[in-house]
Amino acid sequence: MNSPLSIWLMVIASTFFWGSNFNAGHAIAGDVTPLTAAAERFLIAVILFLLLRAAQRKAESQLHWRDGLVLLPLGIIGVFGFNYAFFTALHTTSALNAALIMALSPMLSLLFSVWLLKSRIQLFQCIGILIAFIGVTLVITGGNFGLVHIALGDAWMIGACIVWSLYTVGSKKYAGHIPSLQLARWTVSIGAVALTAVALLQEQPLIDVPALSWQTHGILFYMASFGTVFAYIFWLKGVHFLGPDKSAIAFNLVPVSTLIVSVILGSYPNQIQLLGMLLVLVGVVISSGWRSSGWRPGHKKI
Repeated sequence: MNSPLSIWLMVIASTFFWGSNFNAGHAIAGDVTPLTAAAERFLIAVILFLLLRAAQRKAESQLHWRDGLVLLPLGIIGVFGFNYAFFTALHTTSALNAALIMALSPMLSLLFSVWLLKSRIQLFQCIGILIAFIGVTLVITGGNFGLVHIALGDAWMIGACIVWSLYTVGSKKYAGHIPSLQLARWTVSIGAVALTAVALLQEQPLIDVPALSWQTHGILFYMASFGTVFAYIFWLKGVHFLGPDKSAIAFNLVPVSTLIVSVILGSYPNQIQLLGMLLVLVGVVISSGWRSSGWRPGHKKI
């Protein structure tokens, strides 16, 4: 089904899977190096994508060789670049901090949409993104704007946010004709090859992976299946039908999901994080076109 409601539910589900990814990645940060963790996660994801492809038993769109010139940089940017920065960041910042920084993605996606897609930014989107940005800034600065300090892990997450936004908009601009499942499989496969190759050059995955605990492997499997395969499929489907400017608004729900999982695991936020979270939620509601008469996804009137 491709009804607006089902598409929005898919997008929201993907944000939950990604939100829980921050908790999962932070849980194994001390057990496995960034490239090795990312390589195992995406090699598992590639296998799952291939199994889904085999289960489809139907023809897919025929890709032109020129599509490879688009898929290659998308895979390098959206999978290799993002995940290297993601796993590196979680060594030196908290899961909730990282997720809140990623809430800047809608703002960047809107700016990249104006540049690449010639989109128009609506007034309510600007207001909502600004409020969400203030919420994220509260978390990064600890509420002390006079002593602005960004930790190394926060800086890595800002980089991850930038490359993810480029991937989101670029997939719509240059690969909008490719079905979401096919696009996700190709970009994830390209990213997995790149991650594995660099891991073999810079780390020792052939030694480290067999030594990992079953719990660590289980967490990486969750990140590969729900946090990658289903999340990428749902997200790219949302980008395809809603456009990156609208679907990116829901990305603000990622830190909400991270917070929920953190609380379930017994980690409670401080007052600054709660205030930042509240502002992020307000930003989501406003950016999504809320009116006193109700909420309608993609509503454009001001």
